[in-house]
Amino acid sequence: MKDAAGQWVSAEGKTLNWVKAAAGEQVLWEPGCTYTLPELRVVNNGNLALKYKLVISGIRGDAELNNVIDWAVTLDGAAYALGEEHHLAAKNGETVDADVLTISGKMQESAGNDYMNKSIDGIAITVVAAQDTVESDSFNNTYDANAQYPAMPYVTSHEALNTNLTLADIPTNEATGKHDPVEVALGNTDAGDIAYSEHSSGYTGKGVMLGSTKLNSYAAAPAKAGEYTFVFKNGTINSAATGYSSIDNLKDTSVYMLVPGNSDVVFENMTFNGVVSFDIQMYTSPWSYLHSITFKNCTFNGIVVGSCPAEKAIFDGCTFNNYTNAIYANNSNPIWWRAGTGYWGTGADESVHSLKEFTFVNNKVTSTRPVKIERIGWNCTAGITILDNTFDISKQAGDSETKNMAINIGQRDNTSKFILTDDGNTISAGTASLYTAALGSGSNQYVAVYGSKVLDRNGNDKVITAMVWKTTTGETFDMKTID
Repeated sequence: MKDAAGQWVSAEGKTLNWVKAAAGEQVLWEPGCTYTLPELRVVNNGNLALKYKLVISGIRGDAELNNVIDWAVTLDGAAYALGEEHHLAAKNGETVDADVLTISGKMQESAGNDYMNKSIDGIAITVVAAQDTVESDSFNNTYDANAQYPAMPYVTSHEALNTNLTLADIPTNEATGKHDPVEVALGNTDAGDIAYSEHSSGYTGKGVMLGSTKLNSYAAAPAKAGEYTFVFKNGTINSAATGYSSIDNLKDTSVYMLVPGNSDVVFENMTFNGVVSFDIQMYTSPWSYLHSITFKNCTFNGIVVGSCPAEKAIFDGCTFNNYTNAIYANNSNPIWWRAGTGYWGTGADESVHSLKEFTFVNNKVTSTRPVKIERIGWNCTAGITILDNTFDISKQAGDSETKNMAINIGQRDNTSKFILTDDGNTISAGTASLYTAALGSGSNQYVAVYGSKVLDRNGNDKVITAMVWKTTTGETFDMKTID
């Protein structure tokens, strides 16, 4: 971008500020006023010609104000249509090919006083590129004619996600047929009042809403698996709950994701404070869960609890700091997730269920209770991957039974199978055992079921010595392949 001194500097990761004719003045949007951003350049510093597209999205700030701003974009002085393809030649010696981009916004002259004290805080600009059909091989220059653009995130704000965004707004990637991922930088987000109810479903209480009925609702048709992706990143979610008494009686814990059924949801570089449950509208037509939920490089200063909202759950590179449930310390598990269902009557086993796959890799866990997943293998063979984690699980004051194990896998019943891949995990000297389960009954039980497998990362059978949950004598049992 061009800085105040007229020099071109890198704009990657920079915050672009509106240019004022008089330096130092506050940006005030008034009817008829026009503001511009600093000029930007798209430069090809490579030795191959390229084609590129620009995505200008996620104009952050007050959605109402954005409705009365007319945006103008030019590329090398000509009007630019968003998503239009442009071309840049390869670098030739010290000469580079570049296009200059300008963005301006004009407030409509008919706008009234309703927009006083509102702001537009910034614009997300993404460049995606692919190799162009310029250089030749031994035959012609069309060998890379089918070079595809990478998926372009559709960047939007939390406010726009919850108020304005519709499925029709989300572009489709021509190469994959899936929609471009929706990306939301959450910032610091406190739990607020949620009052969402449709046909006795939904959520009422304190929580954080992500989405709206414009994206999903009761009896809506779910999307195809992975058709939509929502990425929430670079922020903090502060729950209103510091504890809970029972997993069946959660209050003020919800991160409610009102996004299409079968979506992929990713939380990246996020911090979660307090007790959180991740909830969805599953009563679509047919019923559905998320296709996957992923936590990447996240920090948990609290507890994850409730029914897993997705068929696949992934925790990768996360840190779980020691946290005590403020209401019932015994339930201080960093994660306590169950395979969920929306139906408990006749035919419940054939209904849709969550937590068919659980992946836990490269995480650091400090706690007094195990990471616990329950009711797994419900009408499926659950896939469980536990790799390269470190656990420091210490006793709580007053513990008379052994509960400071690292991982508790509980099967639904005596037909529930799983394939566990375990390798590279380490536990502290104060951690009683890497694995635990109850024997004989309970939702955290271990049952030796024909077809279950316990493997190392190379697919070889292995035997794991686990400790019985709440043992007072150090009793153990073997987890192994049953065939």
